[in-house]
Amino acid sequence: MKKMILAAAALMMAVGASAQMPSFEWGVKAGLNVSGVSNIDDSKMKASIYVGAFAEFHVNDWLGIQPEVIYSRQGFAVDDNSVDYARARLNYLNIPIMGKFYVLDNLSFETGPQFGFLLNAREKVKAEGTTVKADIDGAKNFDVSWGVGVSYRIFDPLDVTFRYNIGLTKIWDTQDNTPKNGVIQIGVGYRF
Repeated sequence: MKKMILAAAALMMAVGASAQMPSFEWGVKAGLNVSGVSNIDDSKMKASIYVGAFAEFHVNDWLGIQPEVIYSRQGFAVDDNSVDYARARLNYLNIPIMGKFYVLDNLSFETGPQFGFLLNAREKVKAEGTTVKADIDGAKNFDVSWGVGVSYRIFDPLDVTFRYNIGLTKIWDTQDNTPKNGVIQIGVGYRF
């Protein structure tokens, strides 16, 4: 009888301990990037895509930590009279780590750092009928930005997210200016 009582007590303690552990969710996400760059004259934003995966650890009812792994196609265009067309494309593997603050069950504000690893950087320039494609010289392999946004769970398991990532580091070495990424993201997430 003592063994059964001890076993029941141990089982109840284990269930109670697991109920106090932070909950965990994971999923995939994809969406639209509208990216640009600061400190370059006549630069314009370009639309592209992002796709990735996330995991969210719920610390309590109002706080979550959400690391992500995102493939992000970023870049910008230049509207310069000296060329017909100029575009830069920078492909990143981004790792944001967002703190999520729930103000309602389905609504959270999020903020946190993002660490970007450059996969490649290419430019395409068309002038006087000639098109040139080349790697961007001096592109930095590592980028740091800060993200702020809002996420809303429309219904389980679908989320919509709006986020702005502001670049904190230069994306390449240049004498004249200090170009930094700026990316608006609008997307959906699916939780498993």
